[in-house]
Parts: sequence; structure tokens; C-alpha cells
Amino acid sequence: MSEKAVGEKTPIVSIRLIIVAAIFGILALIIVVAGFTLPIPGTGVVTDPRELFTTIGSALTGPVGAVIIGVLAGVMEPEGIGAASVLAHVMGCLWMGFTYKKLVYGRPQFAVRLVGWALLVIVYYLVTVLGFVIGIALFYPAYYTEGFGDISLPQAYMALMGGVIPEVIFTTIVTTLVMVALPRKYQKPLW
Repeated sequence: MSEKAVGEKTPIVSIRLIIVAAIFGILALIIVVAGFTLPIPGTGVVTDPRELFTTIGSALTGPVGAVIIGVLAGVMEPEGIGAASVLAHVMGCLWMGFTYKKLVYGRPQFAVRLVGWALLVIVYYLVTVLGFVIGIALFYPAYYTEGFGDISLPQAYMALMGGVIPEVIFTTIVTTLVMVALPRKYQKPLW
């Protein structure tokens, strides 16, 4: 198969794109179902590494792949709050799906692409946590009250963001290293 010329349009959806998105989404789902977590050294926080697959997979597969990956990454969220997790992950994945191709991929300077990638991942978390807090408030008001008490949505958002900072750092570093190691032809968005 030949490489497409720079600037040549690719279809927003293809069988290859759906298969790649399904693989990334299933890997994220397996991590959740298996209960695989990693302790973050120096903290009492654990993270699950599904975001490694949601960020990279969504960046490569665009908005259609982002929806597939977001649904698979969130649907089996522990504690029965899947709808909030799906909303959160679809929002974050859509961010990555749209912005990677438009803001990062085409940059000729390697350092600019890496810094751009890191910023996309950080904003991914800002968007995903926002979606999670909104989803909890909308779909699980009793769970929201139990977890956050009577604080406002912005206060709940800030509290949750404070707790995910170690995960943001971990995911940003690891995915940036993956992007460094990934040959340029495999960094190309499929859409």
C-alpha cells in the first residue's frame, strides 16, 4: 500500500480505522476489567494505564475511533458508574481525536510535536475529568453527594483534578516516550 501524499484527504472512517480503534479500546477495557492498577511512587495513589491506549488510539483514529475507544474504555468502570465514565472518556478521546491531527501531527519540528503531544495529553485530562464530574452529577446524584458532599461542580472538578495529577504526569511521560519511539509513519492519523 502506498503512502498518501501530504495534504491528501483520507476518509474519516475506514475498516482499518475501526479495527485499530477497536484494538485500542479493547486493550483499555481489558485493563479495567482485570483491575490492573499501578501505584504511583511516593503517593498513596494508584492509576490504571488505560489512558495510555485511549490517548494514543484516539489521536491515531480521529473522532470516529475516539467514540469507539471512549465507550470501550468507560463502559465497565468499577463501582457501577459506567455512564459517567463513558461520557468522560468519549469527551477526552474526541479531544485527542480532533486535535492531534490538526495541531500536532503536521508540525515539522520534532521538539514542537513532542511538546504539543504533552499538552494534548494534559488537556485530555482536563476534559476527561470535567466529563466525569458532570456525568456523576447527571447520572449518579447519590454517588456525587456521597463522594463530594454538597460542594459545587467547579469545586468537585478541582478536587478531582488535584487527585489525578500523578496520573497526568505518568501518562504524559509514558505516551510521549511511546511517540518518540514510534516510527513517523505510524504516527500518521488514519483519518
